[in-house]
Amino acid sequence: MRSLVTGARGFAGQHLVQHLLAMGDEVVASDAAPVPEGEASTEGLKHAVLDVTDEQACWDVLDDCRPEAVYHLAGMAHVMHAEQNPTRCMEVNRDGCRNMLEACLNGFANARFLFVSTAEVYGRVAQEAMPVVETQPLNPSTVYALSKSQAEMQTHLAVARGLHAVIARAFNHIGPGQSRDFVTAAFAHQIASIEAGLQDPVMHVGNLQAVRDFSDVRDTVAAYRLCLMNADAGEVLNVTSGLAVSIQEILDVLISLARCELSVEVDPARMRPLEVPRFHGSAEHLRERCGHTPEHDLKETLQGVLDYWRASVERGAVR
Repeated sequence: MRSLVTGARGFAGQHLVQHLLAMGDEVVASDAAPVPEGEASTEGLKHAVLDVTDEQACWDVLDDCRPEAVYHLAGMAHVMHAEQNPTRCMEVNRDGCRNMLEACLNGFANARFLFVSTAEVYGRVAQEAMPVVETQPLNPSTVYALSKSQAEMQTHLAVARGLHAVIARAFNHIGPGQSRDFVTAAFAHQIASIEAGLQDPVMHVGNLQAVRDFSDVRDTVAAYRLCLMNADAGEVLNVTSGLAVSIQEILDVLISLARCELSVEVDPARMRPLEVPRFHGSAEHLRERCGHTPEHDLKETLQGVLDYWRASVERGAVR
């Protein structure tokens, strides 16, 4: 299958590209930033520079690569960054999705389209409603969640106009290459820095009692392809492990993998004032419709995250 991935240099995008290539797909990896000079090329992978906020550019890239499948991952991915720049968030997340949908509708309506949304669109959900299912009403409570929910509505409109588009609501996914803006990478970076003697043997943490849903990013991107291939037009699927894990458990596993003794201190500056105590999703619909079963357990995933940050710290490449 000839596939176009937007946001291909992002965390999940890089893993998705590698998964699609492994599945035998022809892949065009597009991103707003060009591939850096000197970066090793992957056999069979083509690249395109694409700013999804540029409507004409979306049309041009689609016309050039003529995909059978479009995976739309491009967007602002961090809640706090979106809050700090709401206008840009709407331009990239909502309008960028609309531009890609319009380009498909007006030239490539036979292509399948996957919009990668987020579980953040559910907002604050009553604890008795856990695990969250796809029929839970949307209640976006951040700019990021609002931008994604509006992009979902654009996707449903495109379906009504004849496009085979599917929505994947991704819950937390973790793995090598994720930014330190996210909790598991932040923990692993601190441990790697302590091991290297670059930080005192004290980890600074926020709320450890929060319970979340964590998937290995490799399982997440495998689910994306299954959703695009198997789901009906307009269908919404949670992409989730279905497991509830506390931040304390994440920390405990990482500390067990550390090569030195260390202590933990709670930093009030890292505490969120409106932290949702427990939030996790149901994987039942994804499993029944697409046959998706996670292949990576939590300890294996966290070992990979920690090894990534050990290598990054060693070479001085901190993201």
